[in-house]
Amino acid sequence: MATIQFRAKVETVYNVDDSPAYQMVRVPQLRRAHCDMPAFRRHAKFGGLANSDLFPNVLNRIRRERLGDMLRLDKLPPGVEVDTSGFLARVALEV
Repeated sequence: MATIQFRAKVETVYNVDDSPAYQMVRVPQLRRAHCDMPAFRRHAKFGGLANSDLFPNVLNRIRRERLGDMLRLDKLPPGVEVDTSGFLARVALEV
């Protein structure tokens, strides 16, 4: 499996009465630096595209379909793991 990893700041969203509603992270624009490129080159679906100029479009599509603009930490999509033990959260997505 190919992995996409990035780090992001955890933000807390509050209700109108100042009680915390949920925590979220903003998803950055995905780039090759976020990807495990040897695993992408061996991947059955993305192997032919890993070294092409179309790969940024593939990453944009993965971001749009699987992650969106933000990730709620209480409602993670399948295949997404978030480690919030450090200053920045480490988000890992299995593709």
